[in-house]
Amino acid sequence: MLIALAGNPNTGKSTLFNEITGGHQHIGNWPGVTVEKKEGFVEYEGKRILVVDLPGTYSLTAYSLEELIARNFILEEKPDVVIDVIDSTNLERNLYLLTELMELTDRIVVALNMFDEAKKKYRIDFKKMEKILGIPVIPTIAIRGEGVKELLHATLHGKFSMKKPEYPEDVEKRIKVLEERLKEIMEEHVRWHAIKLIEGDVEVIRKLQRMNAKSIIHLAEHLRHEIEDIYGEDIETVMASFRYSFSHGLFHEVAEPINVGGVTITDMIDHVVAHKIFGIPIFLVIMYLSFNFVFEVAVPFQDAIDLIFNGKNLSGGGKILGLVDISYGWMATFMPSWLSSFINYGMLRGLGAVLTFTPIIMLLFIILSFLEDSGYLARIAFLMDRIMRKIGMEGRGIISLMLGLGCNVPAIMSTRALRNEKERKLTMALNPLVPCGARIQVFAFLTSMFFSKNQALVLWSLLILSFVVIAILGYIYSRTIFRGEVEPFVMELPPYRLPTLKGVLIHMWEKSEGFLKKAGTIIIGAAGIIWLLAALPWGVEYGSEASYIGQFAQIIGPFGRLFGLTPQAIIALFFGFFAKEVVIDSFTVLFKSKAALMASMTPLQAYSFLLFLLFYTPCVATVATIYQETKSLKFVIFVIFEGFFLAFLFSFLVYNIGVLLGVS
Repeated sequence: MLIALAGNPNTGKSTLFNEITGGHQHIGNWPGVTVEKKEGFVEYEGKRILVVDLPGTYSLTAYSLEELIARNFILEEKPDVVIDVIDSTNLERNLYLLTELMELTDRIVVALNMFDEAKKKYRIDFKKMEKILGIPVIPTIAIRGEGVKELLHATLHGKFSMKKPEYPEDVEKRIKVLEERLKEIMEEHVRWHAIKLIEGDVEVIRKLQRMNAKSIIHLAEHLRHEIEDIYGEDIETVMASFRYSFSHGLFHEVAEPINVGGVTITDMIDHVVAHKIFGIPIFLVIMYLSFNFVFEVAVPFQDAIDLIFNGKNLSGGGKILGLVDISYGWMATFMPSWLSSFINYGMLRGLGAVLTFTPIIMLLFIILSFLEDSGYLARIAFLMDRIMRKIGMEGRGIISLMLGLGCNVPAIMSTRALRNEKERKLTMALNPLVPCGARIQVFAFLTSMFFSKNQALVLWSLLILSFVVIAILGYIYSRTIFRGEVEPFVMELPPYRLPTLKGVLIHMWEKSEGFLKKAGTIIIGAAGIIWLLAALPWGVEYGSEASYIGQFAQIIGPFGRLFGLTPQAIIALFFGFFAKEVVIDSFTVLFKSKAALMASMTPLQAYSFLLFLLFYTPCVATVATIYQETKSLKFVIFVIFEGFFLAFLFSFLVYNIGVLLGVS
């Protein structure tokens, strides 16, 4: 049996998915976070049920990738039941998607989620709602697992006698005309296709073009114009108004508002943290304190992991041997020393370096997921929207940029939701300048060594600089090469909620697990390659000028001195093009100890390196995604040039001004 979970963003759909399946799914408050479907299994009454969590959408139009994924899954995979997860506290608005789902499938179960919170606002007669719609309606509180069994029971044994919403006679008779014609070429979802054709849905029109049904497309266009002439408005407005009327009427039939006067807690918090003047400074302070907390708490764990892998030099001259040295000595007894060195000083030490700053990453993800799940980060998107709109960017572009803090690849792909091509290219040009999670990991690694007393301040300064540069370039680009109209965008601000420990830990582990898997494959593999380049040709001293990597360093050394970058730093940047995390392994393999790395650069040189890393070319996966989305080699070259120009500019200025001022 196949069940699909549909619903608006921020309805607790992913939380409900976790409760049903016991699986792990990101739980957050940003609109449109879940881009790809997530699935899990549940055994209920002897039946094995596959549950698919569809992307959160506000409608089933063809405007965004999320909407296409959701509706195409229902059309093509034909789930036995669709569970529409509704935020009961925003019942009327959530009913709009339900009206569209009812046009697409007969087998729907409504989950009235957050029912406990809704009781503070309305008295909802869900039994009456069942009778009106002809489908099961189940109150749920997903965060506590309440109503889950009843929901599963309804999917198996519920009575489905749906009463589909009808349009006014002027519209209905034209839908029926199209239905009769469509029955000649298709058997399923005929009414839905007829409605979408009248609405001028691009994807449905393309589908009929592939079926050589041009006459039906022309008929739909004619009928569409007739409806627009009758009502004096464009077809999208006409059809949406009918659906909203149905939603409005249903809401007032089943919900009785409770007059609770006064200001809500959400209003009081928003009055401070979402303030148009103080909101951004408060956010910056919160992020600084968060970084400071992360670094302070993580240090003991980092030291412990470093001790396990690399040991410790004692003040009396002795040394506590670490796993790398012990393993090397043991393996050297039964294999060639070069192979033992490759495994231990190349790959095992690289793994140790990655694991050393894993506590920082985990703590950072815990804080960010808490802020996200609480609803606070949605307010930051709202505040940033105010600022970025003034420089020519729309709200959807802001969300895309914020997604880049995780990874630039899905952030670039999310620009598909932007309807304006100029806006889309503007967002793609700026997205690689957002420091992704991989770059933040490298920042954390280096700041812990070179700026032990000011780690949080240094990391904070890099993020601030990044967004200042994005704002300036956005202003310039939107008035020159990417000039265009800024489209209106309504951003949902969910109520504040206290995140559950389970939800925060699931979010943290998912992100950390992905990083650890990457550490065990790409990063360790890259460490092995770097070790080989430092050890070959056979017979030369490891990492010496005679080695392959040493020869490369001699060539690029003079160039790096302009920015205070050592040859090893440039080599690390070179390998960072393949994956930014590889920068860490490059340093770890090229330097035999943490002390050797710290002795190779001054804090000024280290900061110059961090600036270069912040801006220079995105990783190969991001570059490939940009080309895939634009099919323009010229645009890809522009993005790469933009990054290198900014990297050269800031690294050169900061290093050379620092030298002139006598800063070390």
